[in-house]
Amino acid sequence: MRVLMMPDGRADNPYQALLEKALQNAGVEVSFPVGYRRLLPFYRAVSNQPDKIDVLHLHWLGPYLKGDSVISRWFYAIKFLVDIFIVQLSGTRVVWTVHNLIAHDTQYAHLQWWIRKRLAKIVDQLIVHNHSSKESVVDLYLAADSSVSVIPIGHYRDIYESAIDASTAREILELPATGNVYLWQGLLRPYKGVESLLKIWSEHQEIFADHTLVIAGAASDQNYGKKIADMAAQIPGVYTYLEFIEDNRMHLFFSAASVVVLPFKQILTSSSLVLAMSYARPVVAPKLGGIPETLDDANWLLYDPSDELGLLHAFKESMETDLSTLGQIVRQICDRMDWPNIAQKTQQLYQSILDN
Repeated sequence: MRVLMMPDGRADNPYQALLEKALQNAGVEVSFPVGYRRLLPFYRAVSNQPDKIDVLHLHWLGPYLKGDSVISRWFYAIKFLVDIFIVQLSGTRVVWTVHNLIAHDTQYAHLQWWIRKRLAKIVDQLIVHNHSSKESVVDLYLAADSSVSVIPIGHYRDIYESAIDASTAREILELPATGNVYLWQGLLRPYKGVESLLKIWSEHQEIFADHTLVIAGAASDQNYGKKIADMAAQIPGVYTYLEFIEDNRMHLFFSAASVVVLPFKQILTSSSLVLAMSYARPVVAPKLGGIPETLDDANWLLYDPSDELGLLHAFKESMETDLSTLGQIVRQICDRMDWPNIAQKTQQLYQSILDN
């Protein structure tokens, strides 16, 4: 069985690299396109492979939906759908893993919904990572229930270095040795709620006086990064590392952390959540998307996103919780997020659409 994955996001997201490796180990031949072609990128990538491609597996749509104006965006959208249709006419099946319902921070929401609804109708099968996401895709994309398969996301334990002693990690990062360290880590973007996090920390210093907040990661936009840096600089107890965190340093931040904070405004599936779980760290997060299902019995510190004080209450709860016990529960749940099982389910899905 030969599968072509597009786009190639392995440099930016551990998920795709781990899925590729697991599928290869299961006997599936996985390849990625070389370069980018403006004209019919999917069909040309499929037809340029030395052997026939059985399945084109789509992931993120953003690289193919470009344009600086509404007209150019519509042009790319229509070209995108025509390209997929031609691939199917050539005899290759198409699977789409839905990582988000709509592109984050998009300026063209109406167009995003239009193309995603139509893509959901024409692909052979959709994949989501949890049942909550399936409900959303069926409801918002008007997709048939049978066309959406749930295959969980796997852990990230094999990508980054193992955790070290918390006191050593804090010393290396020059963080306080006492109190809880609350970590936010990722690519800084408005939908991830870092501004709200800083606002809560600033307005309730009496609660956070003995604790530390760490913001680690580069910003998607230079102006937004400066805004976060300026906010954080005015707040006691906040340490910022507003830069790309190299893989060989990632373990330092999660080793130093007592709790990982993910105050999303919107989310379907979160790689940051999976990374936190891979380091067995308790998580403060809203009850959004697939977060409650993914955390399962480790959902002690989730809050209602409609409650203005929900995040604050979750912080307070974390200060009264046995974080060590909660961390062990997270570890046990993460043990079940194994890639061989995920590869097997994915391979079975590929085979089922080839047999039909």
